Amino acid sequence: MIYQPAGNMSEIIGLHQIKRTPWSAARQLTIDPLYLECGGPLTNTRFTKEDIECFRFGSTVLQYYFFKISRTYNLEIKNSQGKVMLIRMHTFFGIGNKRIEALFGRIYDQIYMAYFNDMALHYVRLLNTGLTYELAGTFISEEGILLKNENQLIPWARVGLASYYYSCSVYDQRDPKHSRSFDYWHDWNASLLRAVVDYMTRKINSRKKNRLGKR
Repeated sequence: MIYQPAGNMSEIIGLHQIKRTPWSAARQLTIDPLYLECGGPLTNTRFTKEDIECFRFGSTVLQYYFFKISRTYNLEIKNSQGKVMLIRMHTFFGIGNKRIEALFGRIYDQIYMAYFNDMALHYVRLLNTGLTYELAGTFISEEGILLKNENQLIPWARVGLASYYYSCSVYDQRDPKHSRSFDYWHDWNASLLRAVVDYMTRKINSRKKNRLGKR
């Protein structure tokens, strides 16, 4: 989903004390409209908003047969120099999992709204000006989307989107086998791709409803 900006934000959006494990020292994570900063053992890591390029997120589980040992919540942000800021939080044997999951969700929402919602809007505006670009390994144009290194473009009128908690799938509604899945943890900016595709498919569906309503 893409949200229209509510106005100029000048105050800190989020200030969190995060721990990699329950026994680790707390680090301060600052989510500011102009920069993202995470504390470290020796020095803090700071990315300005203009320098942030991509992100990925997800949850991984360490399991022995049917016994879950630990769960790790991962969020990585990369800047234009290729430097990656790591935000990781572990829980063990389910202890504190709901609290950490809720904290991770708040951090993700705040980071997305502070830095990546505007990026998604930028990508949509590029389409509206007729420009073609690559996003999350796909090629997107005003006419449609190329899912892989192929010449078979799917027009927006036929593009389908299936969204899940940590992944999504883009497919041709005429031929659902012509599809590609995107994992938000393994594919950089896959969440941005979902937002752009969701916007375009909603736009097309709205046009269809308006045409039917005029008949």
